[in-house]
Order: sequence, then C-alpha cells, then structure tokens
Amino acid sequence: MANRTLGGLLLAFQFFSSIPVHQEIPVKKPQVTAMYSLLPIVGLMMGTMMSVAIWFIHQTTDVGPLTIAFLLTFLLWALTGGLHLDGLADTGDSYFSYQSRDKRLEIMGDPRIGAFGAMVLIFAIVGKMIVLAELVSSVSLFAIAAVPVVSRIGLSVLSLFAKPAKTDGLAAYFQRLIDRRTILSAMFAWSLVMLLALWVFCGWAVAFAFLLVAILATIGYKKWCDKNFGGVTGDLLGAYVEGMELILWGMLLFFV
Repeated sequence: MANRTLGGLLLAFQFFSSIPVHQEIPVKKPQVTAMYSLLPIVGLMMGTMMSVAIWFIHQTTDVGPLTIAFLLTFLLWALTGGLHLDGLADTGDSYFSYQSRDKRLEIMGDPRIGAFGAMVLIFAIVGKMIVLAELVSSVSLFAIAAVPVVSRIGLSVLSLFAKPAKTDGLAAYFQRLIDRRTILSAMFAWSLVMLLALWVFCGWAVAFAFLLVAILATIGYKKWCDKNFGGVTGDLLGAYVEGMELILWGMLLFFV
C-alpha cells in the first residue's frame, strides 16, 4: 500500500509538474489510481510556493503588484514546465479552426503553434497577470493558494467522468486504468477538506463561491468538450487547468 501511494505521488509530480523524478515507476492501475487521488498535492505545492513568494516579496521589497504577478506567473510556468499552457495553445488552434471533430483532433496533435493558439496564450497569460496583480495585496494568501489545489481536484474529477476523445494518447491510457470509485472517494475527501479550510480562513461566502464556480465550470467544460471534440484529450485537460485557475482567481476579484 505504501509503495503504491508513493508511486502514485511520484507519478503525479512526474506527469503534472516539471519537478524531475529520477525513478522508474510502474504505470499500472494501482499507481495511476493513486496518482489521480494525490494530484491535488501537486496543486498544494504550487499554491504554497505562490503564497510564500508573495509573503517574502512583500516583506523584503517594495515592488509593485504587477511585478509580483509577473513573477508568480513565471513561477507557475516553471513548476509546470508549460505543460498546461501547451495544451491550452493546442486547444485554441483546434477549436478556432472551425473544422470537423476529426480534423480538430488532428490539428490538436500538431506540435506547431498557430495564430489562434498564440492569441489564446497571450490572453491567458496577460489575463492571469492582471488578475493576480489585483489580488496579491487584497485577498487572503490562503485563497490564492487554494486555486491550484481546486483546479487539480477538478482535473481528477473531469478525468473520471469525461470520455476520451480518441483511443490513443496518454490521457486515454490513464483513463482506462483508473479505479473510479477510489478516485471519487479521494476527491470527495479533498473537496470537503478544502471547503472547510476556505470556510475557516476566508469565510463561508468565499468557500461557497469556490464550490459553486468549480462545479459549474467543470460541468460546462465537459459539455463543451463533448460537443466540440467528442470527449477529452491530454491537451483539453491541460487547457482545463489553465482556464479553471483563471476563472477562480477572477472570481476572487468579487471579494477584494
């Protein structure tokens, strides 16, 4: 059990972050199930590092919020290796091609970035910087740190309920291996812990807003993927993380 849990945690960092894992880990059902069950830990690490960075910069420098927001955006890029941004760009290129589902999936698999992908990236990165600049001095550090955790909870839930858009690819392979009941129980526990923590540190209104927005955005995104792509791919899951983070941080603007 311990080896299975540790293997899943290492897989989570190996596949969903840029942190190097110099160990060969079996990619089988127990480890992949544990990977998705522990995926919010990756978000917790990122959120904690963001909060520590904000606190440290505030304590040691007089730089403005826009500079801090730029450094936080760079930190997130460094911690993920641009993995989710790459998925967002591929999603932008494929969706705005206005082609058939099969053609969209073919475009998504093209490693080159097109004009639409570049524009989506620019809007996402600049949008994240602007929103974070408004938040870093105005809201609880815990609320800022909670966003990467909640987005990874949503990613695991989406992987459970969304069908694969194609039979090949890493995301489809993982979806065939997972134990859905185990992951669903784990995500329920993670959600409950985050809801209670947000209630304690940020108040019931923020906690309820996180819950409502995360649920509605995840359901809406799943329906959008089903309609336009026939399911999800690794790129679409990456785009989900980027979009969910921007939406949740944007939601916090209402509590400034």
